[in-house]
Amino acid sequence: MYACLNRMTAGAGLSLDDFVKLSADSGFAGADVDIAYGVQHGTSALRDLYAQHNQRFGGWGAPDWRGELGKAKDGIAQLRTLAPTAAELKIDSCATWLLSSADLPFGENWKFHIERLRPVAQVLADSGLRFGLEFVAPYHIRRLKKHEFIFTAGQMLELANDVGPNVGLLVDSFHLYSSGDAMDSIRQIPKEKIVLVHLNDAPSVPLPQLQDGARLLPGEGVIDSKKFLTTLRAIGYDGPVSVEVFSDELKKMPPAESARRAGIATNNVFKSAGF
Repeated sequence: MYACLNRMTAGAGLSLDDFVKLSADSGFAGADVDIAYGVQHGTSALRDLYAQHNQRFGGWGAPDWRGELGKAKDGIAQLRTLAPTAAELKIDSCATWLLSSADLPFGENWKFHIERLRPVAQVLADSGLRFGLEFVAPYHIRRLKKHEFIFTAGQMLELANDVGPNVGLLVDSFHLYSSGDAMDSIRQIPKEKIVLVHLNDAPSVPLPQLQDGARLLPGEGVIDSKKFLTTLRAIGYDGPVSVEVFSDELKKMPPAESARRAGIATNNVFKSAGF
């Protein structure tokens, strides 16, 4: 496993060139990826950018599939241009998140997600790639709309199995904690079904009061980040661990400072876990 900088933590407004440099300067082993850079500039240019800064490839996001049907089809068309580049560079870490509430009843919402996500999964499968689904667990999001939807790893695995054989999970430590599942529950997930991992922390408040936008850097809160990482290693996961922290405090800092703080916190947790 290796730690990657995520744009939500630092560098959201930077070009990919500057973001990758920021990640390297802050002590991360890798940085999340904009595959479109490789389509625009060439696969070798994307490879060389990361190699220049001694960075490994992190995660990347699927184009929009949630909105109006026409836009979702445009997203599929865009993905068809992105997937071959990702496959050539072996960046097998495409993922998306699912809202844990909806105006649709559970069964209808399940069907909606199958219909929208299967084409995404198929395009990735055609290039030999997997697709990760992220469950979002905070209580306030589960109550945002009329009907609660999936918010645990077990439920999301069931949906993933219905979407396609190349579909698994994006496991986020904050959402795993928010869902109420124990860290040991990760052991029930087959290693090939973990496509990507997000690392972050939570403040010491009752679970129903956790806010998605008020996360902490790894090691600064109540989540046992060491156990999270060692459990992932125990089941054989060895891919990118993207540090994704939604924090107003970090957003107010210059990118170099927020990334520096994230790098120090993350490397401390990785060292404590024996990496």
